[in-house]
Order: sequence, then structure tokens, then C-alpha cells
Amino acid sequence: MYGKNAHNTYQTVQVTTTDKGRLLLMMYEGAIKFLRQAHAGLKEDDIAKFCRFLSKAQAIIAELMNTLDFEKGGTIARDLDRLYDFMLFYLTEANLYRDGNRVLKTIKLIETIYQAYKEIIEGKKDGEGAVDEAQKVAEATKRVHISL
Repeated sequence: MYGKNAHNTYQTVQVTTTDKGRLLLMMYEGAIKFLRQAHAGLKEDDIAKFCRFLSKAQAIIAELMNTLDFEKGGTIARDLDRLYDFMLFYLTEANLYRDGNRVLKTIKLIETIYQAYKEIIEGKKDGEGAVDEAQKVAEATKRVHISL
């Protein structure tokens, strides 16, 4: 019991003391991790595991969607909103049809956006002050090809 409480305390401290950029990356990493676990549950024919982790991933995507700032983000925020909405719909279909391919395609979408943000955030830490953040994210959202 002590170990679990210590782990929860560590996670709480980590989240409350992390900068916004790192927190965003942690959210993407969590969504990717949970989607991989959901996919594994489906492959193992463990529907309870599949549903549990799919739900966790959907909650993270919904939170990413809710934190978009449309005034500051403009077109990029609107594009991300549409992508997140698509992901949530696609994962709902994955749940309905027990379709692992939809989960894998959603992972690829999230990884594309994650990589763009990771480049921006790590670029800032490396001293690249002149990096055009909006352009990198816009390019990433344009690279996302949704094929059903």
C-alpha cells in the first residue's frame, strides 16, 4: 500500500511542477501508451482491458480538445479540434467494432502531432528562440492523412 501511495504522490508532484510544454508531451505520451495497451487487450481477447485503456486514452484526447485556445491558436487550434474530434469518433467506432486497426491509425495520428510538439519544446530548451512554433504544428497537422 505504501508503494502505491508513494507513486501517486510522485505523479502528483511531477504534474504540478512540470512546465506546460512538458505536461502537453506527457498527455500525448499517456494517450499513446493507453492506446497501445488497449490494442494489446484486443489482441489478447481481453475486452475489459481493451475498454479500460481505450476509455483512458479517450479521456486524454477529450482533455487535449478542451484545452485548445481558439483565440490564440487560430487555424491551428481549429485544425487540432477537428483532428481530436475525429480521433474520438474513430475510437468510438474501434470500440463498437472491436477494430484494432482504428486504434493503430489513431496512434499514428497522435504520434505525428506529438513529434511536432516535441521538436518545438525541445528546440526551445536547446535555445532555438526563433523557432516558428505555429508553423511546425501547422505542418504536422497538414501531414496527417486520414484514410479510412
